[in-house]
Amino acid sequence: MIENHLSGMKARSGAVMFVCSACRVAPNFRFGAEADGELVYLPICPKCEIGLGERKSMDARDFELREFARNWRLRHSGVRISPRDLFGA
Repeated sequence: MIENHLSGMKARSGAVMFVCSACRVAPNFRFGAEADGELVYLPICPKCEIGLGERKSMDARDFELREFARNWRLRHSGVRISPRDLFGA
């Protein structure tokens, strides 16, 4: 689930960069544990320490961030997106 604090901005290369909407800093990605002990993937802003979403798996993260970037690009024309720019793959 994408939280309200996740935002995008255009990098110098033209790719979408994910940032905290409060301070415009790129998030750190960490694993956390739910009450039942299941691991979840958490992007956290290193500056203001706000959680920017929670995903059950890396695949869920990739899917949600890809959709977020696609929608962001549609609202901000002229930005190109490639999976390598988003996830380093």
